[in-house]
Amino acid sequence: MAPNLARYRQAEQRLWASVGVSPRDRQLYLRRTRVEIRIQEVGEGPAVVFVHGGSINGTSWATLVAKLPDFRCILVDRPGCGLSAPLVSGFSDVQRCNAFAEAFVVDVLDELELSSAFLVGTSFGGYTTIRAAAAHPDRIDRLVEFGYPVGAPTGAVPFVMRLGVVPGVSRLGTLIRPNQRMVNALYRQIGLGQALDNGRISEELNGWFISLLGDTATMANEVNAGPRWLTPIKGMNESLLLSSEVLGRVSMSTYFLWGECDVFGGDEIARSFVRHFPNAVLEMMPDAGHAVWMDNPDHAAATLRNFFAEPGN
Repeated sequence: MAPNLARYRQAEQRLWASVGVSPRDRQLYLRRTRVEIRIQEVGEGPAVVFVHGGSINGTSWATLVAKLPDFRCILVDRPGCGLSAPLVSGFSDVQRCNAFAEAFVVDVLDELELSSAFLVGTSFGGYTTIRAAAAHPDRIDRLVEFGYPVGAPTGAVPFVMRLGVVPGVSRLGTLIRPNQRMVNALYRQIGLGQALDNGRISEELNGWFISLLGDTATMANEVNAGPRWLTPIKGMNESLLLSSEVLGRVSMSTYFLWGECDVFGGDEIARSFVRHFPNAVLEMMPDAGHAVWMDNPDHAAATLRNFFAEPGN
């Protein structure tokens, strides 16, 4: 599939218009990671950096940040995702992936001339934000994780998702233009079936996601960058598991809003993982999957606002 960035921008603009927001769009050159990325900014107030998951981009937070006009929400497109350039070289090993994760957020803060900020992550963005918080606790005011973060142990990963990381299969997937049926199946795989059935996933959100996958190089770039965080046999790539030593260095106040129906791990995995953080709170969200802010953006926004407003650390 040839990228069609003009068509993608139109789909993205329709989504933003549907939630009543016009983000400020800009490019940043990150000196540590040596890559140009695109960010979008929404609202005014204390700075909050949002780091998205795999094969998606910063616009995935649109329905949430539309409810947070009193914060300066900074939505990054990770390298290779959305409208950001890919890294010059991918992650040939886990050490390079870890080095990127530890540098990326502070790289963004430096280019925006921010001494510190609140931080929000999910899925692979959860891995990135936890690594950043452990490496640079002085730069992160508070941390929020939505759903299962890569680096936690997993439950039973669906076979179709494990099959999708087989190199030949994953590359074949980047050549097929997605359609509504394929996207609906993907939503259900990650525990968003109820949100889909209840109409919480709008026509504009669907259109944007289909265009992101079909009109940008996001999927191909993610496949090429590596490392695979899922494996065909075991599910979770154990070399990416976050150790208790790393988690113990996340010293700032941390809040986990975790869906009970998250296919990567529910209540038992959430509690066993979160207990390693020295200053963390866990809330299990009923009837929610992997992307909890899509199941209930009002509750997710209230959680952020209340947690960030609490006094002290």
